[in-house]
Formats: sequence, structure tokens, C-alpha cells
Amino acid sequence: MSRWLLITVAILVLLPVTLMTGVGGWVLWTSGHWTWLKWSIPVCWTAAWLAIRFSKPIELPILEIGSKIHWTPQDHAAASLIEVEQKRVSEFSAEQLTNPRFYLDRTIELSTEFARHYHPNSADPLGSVSVVEILTAVELATEDLEVLLRQNVPGSHLITVAQWRTLAHAPAWWRTATNIGWLISTVTDPTNLARYAISRAFVNPVANQLQTNALGSFYVIFVRQLGFYLIELNSGRLKGGSARYRAAMGKLDAAPVSTGGRTEPEREPVSVTIAVIGQVKAGKSSLINCLLGEQRTAVDVLPLTHSVQRYELQLEDHSDRLVLLDTPGYSDSGATHEQMIETREAVRNADLVLIVLDARSPAKQADISTLDELAKWFRDQNRLKPPPIVGVVSKIDGLSPVMEWSPPYSWESPRRPKETNIRAALEFVRTTFGKRLDSIVPVCSDREHGRVFGIEEYLLPTISLLLDEARACSLVRSLHHDYDRERASQVVSQLMSAGSKIREFAPEFVHDQFNRIVGSLLKNSIRKQ
Repeated sequence: MSRWLLITVAILVLLPVTLMTGVGGWVLWTSGHWTWLKWSIPVCWTAAWLAIRFSKPIELPILEIGSKIHWTPQDHAAASLIEVEQKRVSEFSAEQLTNPRFYLDRTIELSTEFARHYHPNSADPLGSVSVVEILTAVELATEDLEVLLRQNVPGSHLITVAQWRTLAHAPAWWRTATNIGWLISTVTDPTNLARYAISRAFVNPVANQLQTNALGSFYVIFVRQLGFYLIELNSGRLKGGSARYRAAMGKLDAAPVSTGGRTEPEREPVSVTIAVIGQVKAGKSSLINCLLGEQRTAVDVLPLTHSVQRYELQLEDHSDRLVLLDTPGYSDSGATHEQMIETREAVRNADLVLIVLDARSPAKQADISTLDELAKWFRDQNRLKPPPIVGVVSKIDGLSPVMEWSPPYSWESPRRPKETNIRAALEFVRTTFGKRLDSIVPVCSDREHGRVFGIEEYLLPTISLLLDEARACSLVRSLHHDYDRERASQVVSQLMSAGSKIREFAPEFVHDQFNRIVGSLLKNSIRKQ
């Protein structure tokens, strides 16, 4: 049932009651119109019941929470547990939905279900979660629920637990009050007996349905908040505590604001790593030269390893620090074992991957093997979010007719032979790689011969569109890295803090122990004498 239909039902129920109260009722009585108007109650309530009876079953909305752009594939799979639990709301009675103990029991059961999803082979999946992480999840969920209730439910700050429990009995009280009213009216006017029978048959289902929706909506929201933070908990993103988690999500969720006709980023800049990979002679170097332009000489070249070079890439309208990794080319014979190891390490630490694919070459097995190996590694490291991957189809100028070069080329709706061949090359890549690639763009990056196309038209806009995904990868990686790095130092600082407390109370403790020992010795001496 839609929200507007629910509002219509509520109006149909309350309208006749409102009309026949106070002065209006007295006027109707004195004017002689009361006799025919009193039938509005059973007529309107019957219409309300029919609206519910012949509509689709009420389905409470599966509400969303926060940003999920940082979720890993395992997190998205766990989200199905939230939806399943939300749809179970019809199984619970009003007494359960108003009982605080019920929510505690469901919290424990849901926590176990989510932990089992992330640790399917563990005999005690919930036992692997730290106490601090559990406290963090509870703190975040209850804080969000508090804000939601305060902002959206009038008088929520005044409702006590006892008053909340009374909602389970509200329909019964309503039935009792109306039965008394009907009994009195039937004594004075026996014709009211027919109206009473109609109202009893149709009003009770309406009241029960409204109660179910009110209590069920709260439970759906409760499950949404709890499930979201159970996913964050089991993913390991709450290990650093609520303050650090909120700060990281603030960087991720903050939206740009418009000032003076131009959009300025409000969120804090993040370092995003873009790895450029590909087979030997696929066109990686020329692509990087086109991306950097004159920046290659203006920006320091910082060596990442012996073979991987790192540059800073500047994009307009983006304040994030973009780090471009130039990796050695790979193939069965084109790269050494050490170079392959360095390339894999660079890709595993990347937040966005550009894989350069020669449009003229059908040999793509080395590329597929590289992407499959990367995907397997991220499946094993399931707490990290896999980076989006863009297939950059290079050297499109070499497609037939080879001697022709007159961009721009409208390959989406080809009319010229070269446009048709560009589209065919992209379709071949799309078919060959399937879901391994998030996007595919054609480029030509031969600056030496003045043949540059697709960089500003397709590649840079695609990178901009995927930067939010890349930011999420970077922030998730940073959360885990910071926690792993500070875990040992945090234990040391805790020990030092505990030591300072011991030193603070040590004199009094030593004095008490000295008096106890001396007193014991004196007692023993007296007994011996």
C-alpha cells in the first residue's frame, strides 16, 4: 500500500468523528440532519476497509542509509540479510514490537547471522569480534536512531518506555471505548444496532493495520541502522573507533557546494592512486605522456620501486591528490620476474586501474590473466574494496583505413569506415573481458605525430566519474592501514597510561601494604610470647 493510500484511509476513519464532535454535532442535532448524517460513520469506515482489503499487501519500504560506495562485494552480499529481516516484520506481534527485550534478542541474533556470513568456517563467529568494535557499532546505531527520532517524530523526546508499550494495546482500548459509545447510542436509538455491526466488522481491521504499520516502520528502520553497522563492524572498518570512522565517512560522503556560480569541493582532499598497466608496446608510455602533458617536467618524479614510477596528475575541478603509477609492461617474454612482482604490488595498492589494450592486437590472454589474478587477490583480501578498472583501447589510429586520420570520430553511431572499426574493436574488448572492466574508452595518444584523440573526450571524463569509487577504495584502505599501523603503538600507550595511574596511587598502596605486613608480624610476635 502506498503512503497516500494510507493517508486516505486515515482521513476516512477520522473524518466522520471530527464532523460529529462539539458544536457541529449540536447543530446537526437541532437542525434535524443528524438522522441521515450518522450513517457517514459506517459508510466511510467501510470504504476505508475496502481500500485496504482490495489493495496490494502493505510492504514497508526498504530504507537506505548512508553511502555504500565503499562496500566490498562481500558487504553487498551481506546486505541481503538486512532485507530478509525487514520483510519479516509481519511475523512479529504488537507486544513483541513494543518490548525492549525483543530488540535486544534480535540484535544478538542478527549479530550472529552477520558474523557467520563473514566467518562461515568459524565455530564461534561472533567470538572473533572485539568488544571495542561491538561498542562502536552500538554507539553509532543508537546515535543515528536518536537523531532520526528527534528530527522526525514529534514529541519523541517525551515518550517513556511505559508509554511505548501501551501502543500494543491501543486498538483494544479503542474497541472498548467505541463499544461503550455504541451501547449507549443503541439504548437511545435501536436503529444504531445496524451501524454498530458494520463498524465492528470494518473498523477493527483498519485500526489493527494502522498499528502494525506504525510499529513495523520503527522496526524496519531499526534493522536498517543495525544491519548497516553490523556490516561495517564485520568488515573491520570500526576497529579504529567511532570518531575515526565518522571522520573517514565524512570525507567520503561530503558533497560539493556551489558558490558564486562554480562548484567548490567541500570535502577534505584524499590521495587517490591510479595504476596504468598493460602489455609491452600496448601504448602505456604515450598514454601517460598525454595524461601528464607538460606536468612530467614540472612535477618531481618519485621512484616507487626499481621499475614503477610515480607522478602527480592534476585534473581541473578536483582537489584530490591523484598519484599516477607507471608500471612496466607485461607479457610472457617482455618483463622480468621482479618487474611482474612490482607491477602486481602497484596494482594491489591502486584505487583505480587503467589497463591499456592495443586495438590492433587480438592477443588479450595476458591481460585477462592479470585481471583474474587481481580479482582473486581481492577476493582473498575481502576487507578491501576492489578498484574500478577502465579498459583503454589504444592506437585506434592504426585501425583500417590506416592512412586516414580526421578526428573527431563518432564511434557510437558510426558512419565512416574508421568509426565502424573503432566500434568493432571496442565490442571485441567488451565481449572478451566481460564484467572484468567497469568502462571501455578508445584513445589515440601519438603526440609525436599530432594524433591525439579520446583523452579529453572520453578518458578524463571517465576517470572523473569513477573518482568517487576510487576515493572509497582509498579511504577503506587507509582505515585498515592506520589501524594495523597503530595497533602495537596503541597497546604501548595504554600500558604507559596504566603505569602512570599505578605510580599515582603507588605511595598509598605501598603504605597500606607496609602497615598490613607490620601488623601481621606484631600479632605473630605476641602469640609466641
